[in-house]
Amino acid sequence: MPPTPEQPDADLVATVQGLLNSRRLDRQERPTVLRLPQDTDPDELARLRAELGQWAGRPRNLALDRFVDPTVSEIWGLALLEPFGDELVELAAWGYRANWVGLGRIAVGNGTQPMLVITDRPDPAWAGLPETSSWTERLCALTGWESTGRPAVDWQAAEAALGTALPRDYKEIIDVFGPGSFDGYVDLLVPNGQVLDLIAWSRGNTGRFAPHPAYPAPHGLLQWGSSEQELDFAWQTGAADPSDWPLLVREDCGAEWRRFDCSLGEFLVRLLTDVGLGFAPSYLLDSHHFESWDR
Repeated sequence: MPPTPEQPDADLVATVQGLLNSRRLDRQERPTVLRLPQDTDPDELARLRAELGQWAGRPRNLALDRFVDPTVSEIWGLALLEPFGDELVELAAWGYRANWVGLGRIAVGNGTQPMLVITDRPDPAWAGLPETSSWTERLCALTGWESTGRPAVDWQAAEAALGTALPRDYKEIIDVFGPGSFDGYVDLLVPNGQVLDLIAWSRGNTGRFAPHPAYPAPHGLLQWGSSEQELDFAWQTGAADPSDWPLLVREDCGAEWRRFDCSLGEFLVRLLTDVGLGFAPSYLLDSHHFESWDR
């Protein structure tokens, strides 16, 4: 059955938000297609692209100048192409949690028409794993990691040295994995670690996080990860419960910070698996690993 075209509201961002919120996660939904007016304001389309980028990272171009990428598969958003056939002129795709979102143009007469399409997307962070699994258990399953039962960090002493409690799932991840690196891409900072010491780094990065202050300034950033690819990974402190601290990530010192309102465990799983976030391990690697610096 072909998808039913929807009528857009005046505010495209609000329209997309409403469509995403209305889609059911407990059953398969038909694709939703919005055929936008041909005279849609280009600035409004640019604002929607920018907003989608904030939600889901960099897009992947599935079609450009009527050429469809032949490598597109289910994990890259194949379902976005199916409603259009030979009409498709261009299409950019974002993976956003349980949905694919596509924005592009279709052929109409002698011209083109902007359109938006939303389809179901299996969440890669949950693929093949029990729904009751914790994020740490998912990290273990993804990387094939088995804990050695290494001694836990003395968290009471570490938090006293830092002057703050730390997020619960960060402590769980460190107790299970210890110091090391996920896919050689995310290096964990560990209290009193021999390679990357969370406590030492918290005292030596003053002024590094502009325009944000560094911890212990109010709402200052506290770095929890680093990368040979020049990425910085930090929490924005300030919430009374450290498990509510948002995560901020930037690709180099001159880039803008991206904010993620989720736990560290969920972020790491999605970084490794979710092409929509745009981090290299999700689209360059078929399998994932953890390299321990203790072994």
